[in-house]
Amino acid sequence: MPRVPTMQDLSSDLARGARLIAARVASAGARAWIVGGAPRDLALGLAPTEIDMASRLEPERIMELFARTTPLGRAFGTVIVHEGGVDVEHTTFRTEATYSDARRPDAVRFGASVEEDARRRDFTCNAIYLDPLTDEVGDPTGGLADLARRRLACVGDARERFREDALRPLRMARFAGGLGLEPAPETAAAARAEAAGLAGVSRERVLRELAGIFRRRGAAVAVGWMRRCELLDPALPGSTRLAGGERRERALAALPEPAGLERGLALLLGPAPEGLEDLELSRALLGGLRTSRATALAVEDAWRCAAAMRAEPRPGRATRIRWMRRPGFEVALAWLGAWGAADGSDAARWRELAAERARLAPGEIEPARLLESADLALHGIGPGPRYGALLRELETEQLEERVRTRAEALRWLAQRAPRA
Repeated sequence: MPRVPTMQDLSSDLARGARLIAARVASAGARAWIVGGAPRDLALGLAPTEIDMASRLEPERIMELFARTTPLGRAFGTVIVHEGGVDVEHTTFRTEATYSDARRPDAVRFGASVEEDARRRDFTCNAIYLDPLTDEVGDPTGGLADLARRRLACVGDARERFREDALRPLRMARFAGGLGLEPAPETAAAARAEAAGLAGVSRERVLRELAGIFRRRGAAVAVGWMRRCELLDPALPGSTRLAGGERRERALAALPEPAGLERGLALLLGPAPEGLEDLELSRALLGGLRTSRATALAVEDAWRCAAAMRAEPRPGRATRIRWMRRPGFEVALAWLGAWGAADGSDAARWRELAAERARLAPGEIEPARLLESADLALHGIGPGPRYGALLRELETEQLEERVRTRAEALRWLAQRAPRA
């Protein structure tokens, strides 16, 4: 059963900031409320990490009241207030007209009440209001009752809410997975009916939603709702052509939770383990999301690293350590283990590799070079293919622990390349 949200369950920093803002707004004759994700999470027994607030005061008045503010979307009533050591997004109560671009309202009319403001919000669980000064709860759309039933429902007409912002069906999947809520039948049906609108949403917004999915528990559940409501192809064009089918969801469910963005994308967009025939499609899907370079490098390298690891059943120590150096190694291990769990295969090999990596010190993974260019020059070897090949051979000897000291390295070099 959900709790009634209360300020006592909010962190001291957030509670102090909310009370300072609410008191200043009250001095101007208005009432400020915490709204959105924080009251919802408090009701579910979760710990909010940020708060949003709302009141009837318009942006210009908020900026007069507070010394430090940042206008974020004044036309839509939003100002960031920097108070009490926290940043709080304050939005004026409002009602909205049509959404021609399926993202922003064509016109905004500022309102005077919680009831007006609640009608323009997406889901009932996000239309719960908490007064920081009195602990009073406002719940004009029945969000607490829906949470008690673990039900995710839109405010008003679901199809209209999804037409207003085409990203909302993806948010539905995220909340269903991360919060353990079951979309109401009419909400899921509306998401399916309006799924095509996701094709027009920017890749950056889609990526943010996917990051939200993979940074909480329940990613496999969220992806399952994306599949059932036919959101995958509009959100990630071409993704349904990847091999793997429902095995992919079982693999996602086998990832440690929360999965994290890199491991989640590797499973969601990557090729199935049978081979790399889908690698080009996977790379195109990943590139289309415009992730950071570091994320793209780790995910793509994980697919290639996993293929190399599967192809080498009895690797030597040097090979294993070189895998461990790769930027995608950790993601590759998770990828292999998750697919193995989905297929019912033994993951002992990957667990042993992970345990070995945890035991090795940094100096064992990247050992100090035992020879310098001057040593090779004495043997008539300058920069070039042979120079690089010899250094790699020597490093292999080090990693295999057959050469441990500089003296041993010099003897090895004398055998491999006698002086002219």
